[in-house]
Amino acid sequence: MIENDISAWSPDDTLRILIASDIHLGFMENDPVRGEDSFIAFEEVLSLAVQCDVDLILLGGDLFDQAKPSVNCMFKCTEIIRKYCLGDKPVSIELLSDQIKNFSRTVNYEDPNLNISYPILSIHGNHDDPVGQGSVSSLDILSITGLVNYFGKWTDYTHVRISPVLLQKGLTRLALYGLSHLKDQRLSRLFAEKKVEMERPDETLDWFNLFVLHQNHADRGHSNYIPEGVLPNFLDLVVWGHEHDSHICPMKGNKTEKDSFFVVQPGSTVATSLAAGEALPKHCGLLEIHKGNFKLTPLPLQTVRPFIFKTIVLSEENIGSEDVNENEKVQEFLKNRVNEAIDEASKLKTADLRQPLLPLIRLSIFYERESQNFNRIRFGQNFNGLVANPNDLLIMKKEKKIREKRERDPEEEGDMTGVAAEAADVESLLRAYYEAQPKDKRLSVLSVRVITDAVRDFTLKHNEDVLRRAFDAHKRRCIAALLESTAETEKEIAEQLEVCKRELDEADDEKLHTLVDASARPSAPAAQLIVPVVKLPNTVGKRTIVVLSSDEEELSTRSGRGRTTRASRGKSPRGKSTRATKASAPAPSPPERRTPRRSAAQKSTSWLQNIMNSSRRRGSNDIENDSD
Repeated sequence: MIENDISAWSPDDTLRILIASDIHLGFMENDPVRGEDSFIAFEEVLSLAVQCDVDLILLGGDLFDQAKPSVNCMFKCTEIIRKYCLGDKPVSIELLSDQIKNFSRTVNYEDPNLNISYPILSIHGNHDDPVGQGSVSSLDILSITGLVNYFGKWTDYTHVRISPVLLQKGLTRLALYGLSHLKDQRLSRLFAEKKVEMERPDETLDWFNLFVLHQNHADRGHSNYIPEGVLPNFLDLVVWGHEHDSHICPMKGNKTEKDSFFVVQPGSTVATSLAAGEALPKHCGLLEIHKGNFKLTPLPLQTVRPFIFKTIVLSEENIGSEDVNENEKVQEFLKNRVNEAIDEASKLKTADLRQPLLPLIRLSIFYERESQNFNRIRFGQNFNGLVANPNDLLIMKKEKKIREKRERDPEEEGDMTGVAAEAADVESLLRAYYEAQPKDKRLSVLSVRVITDAVRDFTLKHNEDVLRRAFDAHKRRCIAALLESTAETEKEIAEQLEVCKRELDEADDEKLHTLVDASARPSAPAAQLIVPVVKLPNTVGKRTIVVLSSDEEELSTRSGRGRTTRASRGKSPRGKSTRATKASAPAPSPPERRTPRRSAAQKSTSWLQNIMNSSRRRGSNDIENDSD
């Protein structure tokens, strides 16, 4: 597919694209040492776009490290984009597809109110996906301001239909497909159910088909990544975001079995974890497309902080006798190895003055005995001012034979140090932690999936309310299940709770969210007590007690002496009977009402007189005011 004679390509027919991914603006922005790393790297990426005089910049997601970036982060991002992407240079690419369908608004370089020289096209990743009311992403804010052309956003999780952005420069036509991040389990299921569709442009024309997505590329378990084989064969090149290992060139082994398309993995521009993959050299790439051919040139980043990652197995090192001061010998040995790594990092420094000086050093230590373990934070204080990460220089892990021994003893709690280092994300770490627990210490009520999803949203999206809502929903669901069941004994209750937990653990993503959301809805408010309005009798000089009740009973009016007068069929206006009657015997007192709906309120004539007097005073005051 790659044509060798690049010099024969006409510049007017060659589409030049700078590709990058996982910028993670704002990563550790409050750290006094590493706070500027992400912004420095992003500025270099855009400066390379200007130097290479590209037609557009394509970003593969995770422009921001958080779904809700800080004001300072948004300010710096806007400042950098305006510095490099605005100008009077004409844009020589033509947009052929429906702009509203692709971007929800006019593309920025065709907006008469903006002067765009280097347009940015970007999808969102798992760190900067839409959150909150209105499902707004930080990229939506940059898009509405005309700084970024945001595409590939999808909200229908039952069916995905990707419409390409159709671009043309001279005789070169590009169909750019973009799919922003979806949960890997959900997208994997949609691919399996054949519910992911890609619209094809006019196939009679020669289109170069480019697809950019932000998903797990490495195999992280069943349905937890997107295999290359599920992508359609008509694609020519795939730009794969999300993975931080930089594999920028189409290399042997990156092709699928049918050699139908190439895969490019730009990797991140800043190290967001101290893992081995992050220590690989960081790149962005210059993609040149001429009709049906392309050329990809890696562009090494010169402003990335040097990072050295080493793995040390203490049992393979000659440290000396294990009986005499073994702990001190191990620490002295590791100090020498850290100093060697610092010297090695100094060789990675470039001539760019913007490159940070202090390196990142990470030693992964496999130890065999507890006498070889020690306080890593105290150890790191020896290198303050020499490295950028003194508090996490070392990660200590048990050697494999020790882990295997513990796996043979299921009652002994497993060592999570190595698992923590190998976990790809927080969900994997939590799942591994709960699986490593002895049977009697595993969760018996809470669902592991509900917890991992809530922790993911809390850490990535900074949704501070998600943990409380998840636990409350789980509690309501368990209580409702117990009330509906016939469980009485402790064993039956435990079995019913296990059924609830298993149902959530085995549910797919869509059903899980449905079950949790249904349980999270607050119950209907209790019926309010309706008290009938009762008019007080217009009596003066007698103390009356009026009983308010919600029952449909006649209200009795008792005199101040405790006697009642039974009303006859007819009364004169003065309240006297029209015919003489004998005084009736006093009615027995009604039984005491103990229900909370029945209450009594005592109203005295003095209270009525006070109201009448106050109304008279208000009336006279009004007259005086009117006369004034």
